[in-house]
Amino acid sequence: MFAAPAASTAHTSGGGLVEVTLALLAIVALIAGLAWMMKRMRGFGTAGHDRIQVLSERALGPKERCVLVRVGTTEILVGVSAGSVNTLHVFAEGTSTEAPAAPPAATPGTPTFKALLLRSLGK
Repeated sequence: MFAAPAASTAHTSGGGLVEVTLALLAIVALIAGLAWMMKRMRGFGTAGHDRIQVLSERALGPKERCVLVRVGTTEILVGVSAGSVNTLHVFAEGTSTEAPAAPPAATPGTPTFKALLLRSLGK
C-alpha cells in the first residue's frame, strides 16, 4: 500500500512543446490568411462605381509625385508630396491628355546618327 509504483513513467515535456509550437504556427497562418483575404476583398462590391480614376502618375522625387486623376468627365493634374496635395491644372472637358504619338520612323533616304558619326570620324 505504501510502496513506490513499480515503473515510474518519466514525464517528458518534448511532446507538449511540439503541440504548442504547431498550434502557434496554425494560429499565425490563420491570421496571415485572413489578412491576405481582407486585402484582396477590400474593393468587393464597389466595382464599376469608382467615380475617381487614377489615369497616370509620375515620380518627381523621393516623396513627390504628379498624378493625373479623372473625376467624372474632368481630368485634374494633382501634385502630391509628403504633407500636401495641390491641384496643378484642371483640363477642360474634351481636352486630350493621351500620350503623343511616336515619331515616324526614319525614311530610307535619311542617314542615321551612327552613319553620320562614322562619316565625320572618317571611317
